[in-house]
Amino acid sequence: MEIHNAGMGYPLLDPYGNTAASGVDRNGETAAIRPKAADDGASGGDTISVSRDALLLTEARRAAQNTPDVRADRVEELRAQVANGTYTVDARVLAENLVREEPSLFRIV
Repeated sequence: MEIHNAGMGYPLLDPYGNTAASGVDRNGETAAIRPKAADDGASGGDTISVSRDALLLTEARRAAQNTPDVRADRVEELRAQVANGTYTVDARVLAENLVREEPSLFRIV
């Protein structure tokens, strides 16, 4: 779901955007979001509480999105091993990974 600021006069919390721009305090759990007033004499505003776990989850998601899908250095290393005949596969490790990652392959229907 995506929520846009529909002219409400105050910024919305953007859990996947720039935390500084969204009003989230990286060092604490509470961020204040105050409506923009015509005069600067606004004495208060709404506050929200964001848990540290939610903040860590947001940072983890951002890091994952910025990580490349293909590790080019590893691909080149494996390509060189295949080309010179030194690439070997440990059948036990391969089988363990298949069982862990694709359990549906081993179900009897």
